Amino acid sequence: MNKISAIQSAQLKHLYSNSNTALLTSTILAGILAYMQREVTPSSVMLPWLSLVIVVALVRAALNIAYKHSPVEDYSTNTIHLFRFRAGVLIAGLAWGSAGVVMFPANDPQHQLFLIFMLAGLSAGSVISYSADLVSAIIYSVSVITPILIRLLIAGDSFSLAMSMAILLYLGFMIVNSRQNYLSLYENIVLRLEAIEFEQTVRVKNEWHHAILDGTMDGFWLVNMQGNLLEVNKTYSLMSGYSMQELLTMHISDLEVVESAEETAAHLQKIMETGEDRYESKHRRKDGSIFDVEISARYRFIEGGQMVVFLQDITEQKQAVDEIEHLAFYDPLTRLPNRRLLLDHIKRALAASSRAGRDGALLFLDLDHFKTLNDTLGHAFGDMLLQQVADRLTACLRENDTIARLARLGGDEFVVMLEDLSNHPLEAVSQAEVVAEKIHSCLSRPYQLATHEYKGTVSIGVALFSDHEYSKEDLLKHADIAMYQAKKDGRNSMRFFDPQMQVVIDTRVNLERELHIALEQQQFQLHYQIQLDHLGRALGAEALIRWMHPERGLVSPFHFIPLAEDTGLIIPIGQWVLDTACRQLNAWQQDILTRDLTISINVSAKQFHQVNFVALVKTSIQFHAVNPMLLKLELTESMLFENIEDTIDIMNALGEIGVQFALDDFGTGYSSLQYLKRLPFHQLKIDQSFIRDIVVDPSDRAIVRTIIAMAKSMDLEVIAEGVETQEQRQLLLNKGCMNYQGYLFGRPVPIGQFEAALR
Repeated sequence: MNKISAIQSAQLKHLYSNSNTALLTSTILAGILAYMQREVTPSSVMLPWLSLVIVVALVRAALNIAYKHSPVEDYSTNTIHLFRFRAGVLIAGLAWGSAGVVMFPANDPQHQLFLIFMLAGLSAGSVISYSADLVSAIIYSVSVITPILIRLLIAGDSFSLAMSMAILLYLGFMIVNSRQNYLSLYENIVLRLEAIEFEQTVRVKNEWHHAILDGTMDGFWLVNMQGNLLEVNKTYSLMSGYSMQELLTMHISDLEVVESAEETAAHLQKIMETGEDRYESKHRRKDGSIFDVEISARYRFIEGGQMVVFLQDITEQKQAVDEIEHLAFYDPLTRLPNRRLLLDHIKRALAASSRAGRDGALLFLDLDHFKTLNDTLGHAFGDMLLQQVADRLTACLRENDTIARLARLGGDEFVVMLEDLSNHPLEAVSQAEVVAEKIHSCLSRPYQLATHEYKGTVSIGVALFSDHEYSKEDLLKHADIAMYQAKKDGRNSMRFFDPQMQVVIDTRVNLERELHIALEQQQFQLHYQIQLDHLGRALGAEALIRWMHPERGLVSPFHFIPLAEDTGLIIPIGQWVLDTACRQLNAWQQDILTRDLTISINVSAKQFHQVNFVALVKTSIQFHAVNPMLLKLELTESMLFENIEDTIDIMNALGEIGVQFALDDFGTGYSSLQYLKRLPFHQLKIDQSFIRDIVVDPSDRAIVRTIIAMAKSMDLEVIAEGVETQEQRQLLLNKGCMNYQGYLFGRPVPIGQFEAALR
């Protein structure tokens, strides 16, 4: 609805609201007038006039009822209602005005004055009743007064003329007064509508204000400078558990946990001085629980000063930060400090040791045979063991007199750091030993892993420290080295760090680095040792790897093969040996002198049990186009039975294409004949340890005789390695061994020397 329609509606409401009273009053006055004029006015005139006035009043009352039942909608509707009202006013005015003619007594001044008084009073009443519409007020006044004015002028006597002039002035006064009343009422209507509109705007804004505040994820406060809550939103009500009505009776110190009333007052003062502030705090809910909040407050100078405060519940955020920090510094499985936090503790312990002049110690713990547990029972049982170990260590160290910190480095490795030991090295060693023995005893008790009882042991390495002589990384490395020394010495023991251990470890690290370089720069060679039969005919050769170091010269396999096994480098080294041997077989196949010679190569356990080992061997044979029956793979007893079924499958797969197998160092391991008869070997190699003293040792002769007899019963070839004298050869020949390898016939030599010796 526009402004004009709104003003019209207000005018109509005012007109129709006063209409019923005016109609009732005018009807009563009509009755009084008729009664007073009955003596000077015939009934034939009086009664029709009175009836007319009453009928007009009823019609107007009906219009009033119609207006109240017809809602105001727009400008056109308002115009119709106003037109009807003005028409009713005009008819009513004319009805009343006719009284000035039909009831005017010609020669009775008293009744004339009464008639004039009644019509003038009725006109005056219209000024008030119809002031909302100037047209209605003027129409009514003019239509009521004009007939009596004309009647007086027609009378023509001096009294009538005087009265007519007075009535004319009165009419003019009424019109002027009606206009003033109209303007005043119009202005009031406009002001009231503007006030209503403003109030509605304010209400809508307040509703939006509260909707926004209640809809926001942040809590909201409006606080005076005394700290009393003036306004809150629904979010904070839900956040705190208090109703909004309860909160409006509270002081902010009733909700703050970390600040007293005095501290709160000081905080308010600071906000007032700086204009704003942002900080974290803790609030107490209605149920007594505590939650973290981030507060953003701004000062506004409204009604003596108020603060607008937004509060965000950051409990989950703080918990997430704490959880991230815990994950960064603690092991998720055992909930113990991890390596990162341990190094920080070591750094602080070194500084404290330097200041106090007292020693400390690192105990490096490694669970013995933990990998076996994981492989046999599964990682879930391994995790259970680690958790129980952590619990036992925590309980054990809690009862200890020294200051101890516990951490898990990963896998099955734990570290205990002891602080504030004696400043005398021997006493510090004794104190560390006592703790280590206590830990050893604690961890050696049986564990219950679900339905399995498990008994484990631990190897412990100890490194002492007194100040900043070593870095934290070096100190941890020393304890690790000592632990490996404990494992090397049989496990289930404790060892202190010896500087000589570091030399060994450094040598090992350098050797590993140089092995990588050797692979990259092809520093390896194959040397070939001849194998012959009893008639002196060449059968083939065993290819043995040699490392031609650019600085140290020839490095024996005994120095680098064990390290290659430990580090996994044996796999690429073994592949190089296989490819080189196949390449040499291809070259020999081009010469009638060498085309029937075999080449034997040693295969490590890690290389043999690769998932793609069969494919790698086949690929190398096919790539170099060699006869697979001339390639012999030598396996040791110790590697056969790690996974016997897998071993049989691999040997059968390669045996199908003609690759032969020799059992190397036979007699030195713990072979089961039950398994051995299932393995498709072609040859047994008698270990040189039995050959060395065969001439003088009856036991060695008996063992060799048994091996030869067993091999013949299983239809296997036999070759003796390590033959160095004619006596050994002859004795072997007498026992039935027809094939030999050893220094008596030739040392391992490069391929050029080997081929020259053949010719």
